[in-house]
Amino acid sequence: MCILQGPVAVKYSTMKDEPIKDLLGNITSILVQKLLDRSYGGDISKVPTVDYLAPIPEEVETPDDIAYEENAKTVTYNIGDIVPDTKEWLQALSGTELNWIKALLTSETIVQGSAYIDNPLRRALAPRRGQKVVIDLANGSPTSLTIYGGGRSHGTHKPDFKAVEIKYTESSKLIDVTFYEDRRDVSVPLALQFKYVPSAGAMPIQEVAVGRNRRIKEFYWKLWFGDDEEMPEIDIHETFIGPEVTISPQDVEMFCGVIGNQSESFKSARTEVVKAPMDFAIVSGWQVCVFRWAYF
Repeated sequence: MCILQGPVAVKYSTMKDEPIKDLLGNITSILVQKLLDRSYGGDISKVPTVDYLAPIPEEVETPDDIAYEENAKTVTYNIGDIVPDTKEWLQALSGTELNWIKALLTSETIVQGSAYIDNPLRRALAPRRGQKVVIDLANGSPTSLTIYGGGRSHGTHKPDFKAVEIKYTESSKLIDVTFYEDRRDVSVPLALQFKYVPSAGAMPIQEVAVGRNRRIKEFYWKLWFGDDEEMPEIDIHETFIGPEVTISPQDVEMFCGVIGNQSESFKSARTEVVKAPMDFAIVSGWQVCVFRWAYF
């Protein structure tokens, strides 16, 4: 790098062949010292410190209709019938300190590889009716966050089902996020990992990409094929052959009735040779489709 100095700057350049790192570093040091003298009387112990660059958090009241309990080891929230606003809810959960949980729950953008993406956890951790959230504390600082209450598309909701577990490791700054899917009364985990990097300025949360796709594949494999099924190593160019499937006119008519396809070509009462719509190919080849989706 070549820096052309002006007449004022060159006056203070008193060292021959001074490395640019030292030159600019000395300028920074002098500016920091002047700021320290002017604002804090030269006493560095008076300078306030924060974990990462963000506005100082304000006191946030617990949303209405949220039962709240706190002791030396845990903070517990219970959502009733009134579901709070997501932003207000996440602010309440994250507390009033700039730390890993504040960054994880309130950062609108995170780093994923070389890209900046919307924080997916803000949507995943949105409040739901009947939910319970437990935050574990150590010396007043949060170490984990666990969400109970699994909403199901059918059947009885399980208020004690552990849906999400987030754990923070101080030594490595790693945040392990595990989502659990209830499959026939068995919890199937999906593990994601993030890193808390306070030195990264306004982007203190970075997703760990190493092994991410593999973990997602393993989740779907166990979800669709069972806990005891190991995911094999498969080449993308391999041919997948499923079991023989016998298609009856009744199967086609039932499928068309569900999706609202009223074409006479698919009804045995209207035609001697019942045809099947292209959508029905998904049904007939479902096992092979699931196999490919789970792996690739």
